Amino acid sequence: MDKKVIFLIFLAGLSLIFSCKVESQRKIQTPTTFPDQVVENTTMFFTVNGVRSAEIRVKHLEKYEKEDLSRGKGIYADIYDRDGKHVSTLQSDSGWIKEKRQELMVMGNVVVKTDQGMILETQSLSWNPKTNKVTTEDFVKITKGKDVITGYGLEADQELKQFRIKKEVKGKIKEVPKEEGDG
Repeated sequence: MDKKVIFLIFLAGLSLIFSCKVESQRKIQTPTTFPDQVVENTTMFFTVNGVRSAEIRVKHLEKYEKEDLSRGKGIYADIYDRDGKHVSTLQSDSGWIKEKRQELMVMGNVVVKTDQGMILETQSLSWNPKTNKVTTEDFVKITKGKDVITGYGLEADQELKQFRIKKEVKGKIKEVPKEEGDG
């Protein structure tokens, strides 16, 4: 045989060996975790000391048992105070829930409406029913009637009766509350 033909056969053999080796190294990569359950249009209930603290409805939910994590899309929640009285609603595009710790983190077009007429709008919000607190570091807009307050970062009770905006606070107050004794 011609030396060129032998050399070409040798190169072809080497390329087959190396391509097989590379192929064996390229094992199919699978995600480390898949959801244990996928549920559509479900409702979850949170309680604190036997009293309902939230009723959370989710359009699409993926549950991960080992991580005690549920990821959801299309979240709507009714929030209750320590006595089980309805105080607000919460709506968002998505979020996650730690069921055992009863923590909720929501993201995307978050809107909280209290039964007293306050509206909070932001892009993310954490809610802890054990402390009845909501927090975020994102931009917030709080509206009541014609009054609007904006800023970045928020710590508040879940009824938004007491809240603190952390920085760059701006506001337009059109309805000044009357003091007792004012006529």
